[in-house]
Amino acid sequence: MVTAVAAALPVAVALALAALPIVLVVVSLASKRPAGVARAFLAGWLIGVFLVGALVILLSDLLVLPSGNPTWLSYVKIALGLLLLVLAGQKWLSRPRAGQDPETQGFMAKAETMTAGRAFALALALASLNPKNLVLVVTGATVIADATPTPVQQLVALAVFALVGSIGIASPVVLRAALGTRSAEVLASTDRWMTRYSTVIVVVVLVVLGVLVIANGVGGL
Repeated sequence: MVTAVAAALPVAVALALAALPIVLVVVSLASKRPAGVARAFLAGWLIGVFLVGALVILLSDLLVLPSGNPTWLSYVKIALGLLLLVLAGQKWLSRPRAGQDPETQGFMAKAETMTAGRAFALALALASLNPKNLVLVVTGATVIADATPTPVQQLVALAVFALVGSIGIASPVVLRAALGTRSAEVLASTDRWMTRYSTVIVVVVLVVLGVLVIANGVGGL
């Protein structure tokens, strides 16, 4: 289990950093909506990450382990690493020259009126359908499936992966709960910082992780 957690941890950290543009939505929800709305967003994100990860692990166990052919997973890792590099290139080429990241611009406009149900559905979709986040979750789940064949260990590793990958999403919710109205200044400062630097951070994370995943896949051949 420790091996599976350790193997997936870099991908979980990458997911947390790659989700920085989405954290802007949570910051807006935490500062402008009732506390339950931001909590619903966090719940939707966690459930989305866990469900996608569990499905990938299940498919890996069914398709790979019975065949006794770990080479298959190595090629999957190489493909995922290349896809991460492609996503990094797309992210950089589509970066905003000024203002907000287009990935969250439309959602930010709706944040002031978003209900808990809509926040939950939005987070679920961002975790499970957004290409960048989906590739990262699939990568993490693939690494876990390759590290251990034991279902209990896989589930524990996946739970740790989901929690670490959700640190950024959870931070505004925790700040709101801990500081109450005093969190407004901290959240506003966080909003400004992430609006300025999140694109560069996401691109760097995707490139580094893509290279590492490719190297790991090649090493398994």
